[in-house]
Amino acid sequence: MKCQTNSIQYRRTRFFLLCWVVFTMIFTVLPALASTSIPLQWLRSTDPAVTGYKIYYGVTSHAYTTSIDVGNVTNTVITGLSANLTYYFAATAYNASGVESDFSNEGTYTTTNAVVPTPAAALTSAVRSSGRFSFNVEGFTGTNYVVQASTDLVHWTSLQTNSGSFTFEDPNAAQFSQRFYRTVTLP
Repeated sequence: MKCQTNSIQYRRTRFFLLCWVVFTMIFTVLPALASTSIPLQWLRSTDPAVTGYKIYYGVTSHAYTTSIDVGNVTNTVITGLSANLTYYFAATAYNASGVESDFSNEGTYTTTNAVVPTPAAALTSAVRSSGRFSFNVEGFTGTNYVVQASTDLVHWTSLQTNSGSFTFEDPNAAQFSQRFYRTVTLP
């Protein structure tokens, strides 16, 4: 029976990782003569047994030559890629014993020498409690984000600047009948 439970958990994890196609795969390419980097971001597994993720990639479909254990985070930046090549990416989730799920669906990206805008952050886990409103900003390490608020989606006020992933809390949320939030990436 225990094997069935583990099998179900890993099927759920595999299903989650199959959503790799749905995940936000954001790309940043550095200028010519520099190595190319690709930021990757994905949704956290709902399986409580998952303790981390591994990213696999290479230049041949389903023949990954490199793997990176990124730990229990939902984003990473793959660096040192060569320009003008197609790279293939897949992920696995693993538990505390190191048992890995099957590979996710494969994502691809062809590197170039072009400069693409800095990746956006994802806003998740919104909570309203006791007149306060909070949410998580899941950004990339080394990237600065400004949380802004508006009551009309036209006029925006900067509330907080932070780097990477962080939790934002607006203690003044109760003062507004409606308030919208966004993050803006700083150059």
